[in-house]
Amino acid sequence: MIPTRQRASYRTQSWASVFAPALVILTGLLLRIGMLGVDARFHPDEALFAAQARLIPQHGDLLLRETDLDKPPLTMYVTALSFAALGPTEFAARLPNVLASGASGAALYALGRSLYRRRAVALAAALLWSLSPFGLAFAATAFTDVQATLWVLIAALLAVRGRWGGAGIAAALIAASKPTALLFLPLIAALGVAREASPDWRPGDVLQRLGRFAAPLAAGLALLVLWDAARAPRSFWELGFERNNPGRFVRSDEVWPRLGRWLRWLDHATGSRALNVALVTGAAVGAAGQALRGRDRRTLIDWLIGGFAVAFLGWHWLVAFNTYDRYLHPLIPFALLLAARVLVMAWDRLGPRPVARAALVAVVGVALLPGAAGALRGDAPIGGDRGQHTGIDALADAIDAGLRGEIVYDHWLGWELAYYLGAEPAALVLYTPLPEALAADMAGQEHPRYFVAPSPAQAAPWIVALDRAGVTSQVAYHDPAHGFVIYRLEH
Repeated sequence: MIPTRQRASYRTQSWASVFAPALVILTGLLLRIGMLGVDARFHPDEALFAAQARLIPQHGDLLLRETDLDKPPLTMYVTALSFAALGPTEFAARLPNVLASGASGAALYALGRSLYRRRAVALAAALLWSLSPFGLAFAATAFTDVQATLWVLIAALLAVRGRWGGAGIAAALIAASKPTALLFLPLIAALGVAREASPDWRPGDVLQRLGRFAAPLAAGLALLVLWDAARAPRSFWELGFERNNPGRFVRSDEVWPRLGRWLRWLDHATGSRALNVALVTGAAVGAAGQALRGRDRRTLIDWLIGGFAVAFLGWHWLVAFNTYDRYLHPLIPFALLLAARVLVMAWDRLGPRPVARAALVAVVGVALLPGAAGALRGDAPIGGDRGQHTGIDALADAIDAGLRGEIVYDHWLGWELAYYLGAEPAALVLYTPLPEALAADMAGQEHPRYFVAPSPAQAAPWIVALDRAGVTSQVAYHDPAHGFVIYRLEH
């Protein structure tokens, strides 16, 4: 019979094992829901994705034939469902990613427990994700990367638990969200094999599991190909390749500036460069020390994640891809897993010294909270629009209200303005590439037309070219607080 005190202790530990992760995951979700209250307009890419998704419920365009689509359809369909339920608003466009980012915390906790067999590592990783400025800043956005990250974590979790068929289905959903996230397939497969492998395994055992993983992935890719073929001749595969393939390695003068940008984005994993440096150093020293002491499954997992992270960053550094912050989004949870390992190892080394352990918690908390607070205010220099298009909704309202049936020229605001003008814009907005092209297009026009710009300063060279061509310009709308301006043009 178990003594009463021991039973009480067991019940307390069981309750804590459920309550603590639930509290951390719920906190992360609530913080992300709070991000929906930040007053921010769409980033150009967010506006494009939202406008494309809006075609599904409002035009019935299930195959998205009316747009130049360069992304697979899954995130568009998810956003379209949100639009159908809540209306085509910024809130509805961002809500799916908020939920996906919150769910990623739960998936990361489960992955950490399955990989390392330690609740403390899983809990620390989930807490770091909950407070990560990177995770927070991207949660309330409409980028495709956030949902792709969730599917990457789910695929890794299922592979690690030996559910290879389910992992393959999740991998197919990665492809249907953001094809470049398929770069994580080697890591997913390697973690699954490393966690499951036993000394009596033969090569056939590995191949059997990889086959169960590859079959649903191949089926999912085939469905994507068929869906894309039904849209012919507008292939999202081809357009995505054209827009995103740099076709070259970096030039010598790009090497260090690009490295600086990637490292600057990585700072926001925790929001503290000093903490990041300490964690990276601790991870390297810890992994090397454990490797020297002998083979250990957890050390192998550390090396797999760390090695993949270095390869992933090197690929994005030395191939001339755009240095967009969101490209790192699927990598951040895995980096935080390694960070959690370092923190737990430090906690263990401090032993039964409550003052030292309290100091460790205090130092990490002081390092984390400023970045998290900045992200919650919308001040993080990563994520969405960062205030660049504040006021564009008022500009669109002015066009819809006052320029019905008119022609409006635009050079800068295409995707964003197209979204805020609505599915049925009152005016016809035409892209104009150069001042001279606009002046030539106005030649001989008897009816006034209009020209929109982010600010009078940016419009100045265009106004000069129009004046030289005999086209008069008059300010028809100006938002002095945000800069947006509309000129009435007459020849």
